[in-house]
Formats: sequence, structure tokens, C-alpha cells
Amino acid sequence: MSGRITAIQKAREGSSRLAVFVDGRPAFTVSEEIAARLGLEVGVELAQDQVERIEADSERAKAKEKALGLLTVRARSRRELLDRLRRSGFDTTLSEEVVADLEVVGLVDDEAFARLWAGERVRLRPVGPMLLRQELRAKGVDQAVTTRILDETYEENPEIELARRASLKKTRKHEGGLPDRERAKLFAYLVRRGFSHEVVAAVVRERMENRDGGADDVG
Repeated sequence: MSGRITAIQKAREGSSRLAVFVDGRPAFTVSEEIAARLGLEVGVELAQDQVERIEADSERAKAKEKALGLLTVRARSRRELLDRLRRSGFDTTLSEEVVADLEVVGLVDDEAFARLWAGERVRLRPVGPMLLRQELRAKGVDQAVTTRILDETYEENPEIELARRASLKKTRKHEGGLPDRERAKLFAYLVRRGFSHEVVAAVVRERMENRDGGADDVG
């Protein structure tokens, strides 16, 4: 669409984006920053190629704004961010370009994301390495990065200590030792939380004898 800009107005109330009308018809929306940079104002004549470039720049700016908003809420993996941008209506190529730009400046970093995710998981609601590996892989974190983060995490936070903490939710009311009938329930619960069978068996034995039960419940 080529022609003369006949009106520029707020795209909607409270928005920082502007709707630009060419020859009386809605042509595109742009941020106030882009409008000022390009000198868009009523009466300016635009060629078709100019309109197409402006539309492309505007779409890229919207995608970046969306991505930054998502990252403000919480850190995200590369795949998570790509998926959210595509679900928001941005095409795959544009989404990948925007995420790549954010990777260059360090705002998207799968290793940093994985380290943060793992740290919060073992601190707030202890899980074992099998479940944590599944979670990171579901987030799209590379296998080598996932393995490295798991090694770091469980070196600093031994699996058996985490399993002991996780078990408290199921055993605190049994002060005199875990009854036999509860043994299978605890075993299954800890396995679901991703702990190895060897670690789970050790913790269940301890709980049957009511040993090592002084950690705080965080789960």
C-alpha cells in the first residue's frame, strides 16, 4: 500500500503504539519510537517498499517487546521463548531472529536458565535427578548442558539429603517410626519425585526406624 499518511492515532487507549492511516485506510501500527525515528506524520508520502519495511520493523519490535515482557516475568529457555512467541502469532523465522538477538546480549542463556531452574527446584521442593532431567529436557535444554547442570546441582545438594527432605511431608505424623503399611506409599512418592531406587530404599529404611528426621519440610 503506497500513498499519503492521512492520520496517526493511538492504536488503543493506553497503548504506546500508533495506528497509521494511508489515504484514509488503516495501513499499519508502529511504536511511538519508530514513528519518531522514521519521521512519520500526516502528509508524508510513502512508497510501497517503505510501507513494507515499516511493517517488518514494527512486527519485529512487537515480537521483541513480547519476548522482553515474558523474560521480565521469569527466566525462560530458548525453546520456551520461541514457543510463546509463535503462540502469540509471530512467524517462526521472526521468532528465531528475535530470540537469537536476545541470546547475543545474554538475555536468553539456556545454561544460566537451567542452573537457576535446578537451584530453585532443589531449594523449594526437592526433586531427584531423573525428574529434574525430564523437566530441563522438556524446556528444550541441550542434553550436554542438562548433564552438566545435574552434576553441579547434586554435587552441592546430595541426592539422599534431598530425598530425606522430600520424605518429611509423608512421614512427619509418624513420630514413632513409619508403619509397614506406609512403606510402599513413601517409596512410590519418592520415585515419582525422581529419586533413584537405591536412594529411595535407603531413606525408606531410615523412616521405618525413625532416623535422621530433623530436616525442615520444604515440599
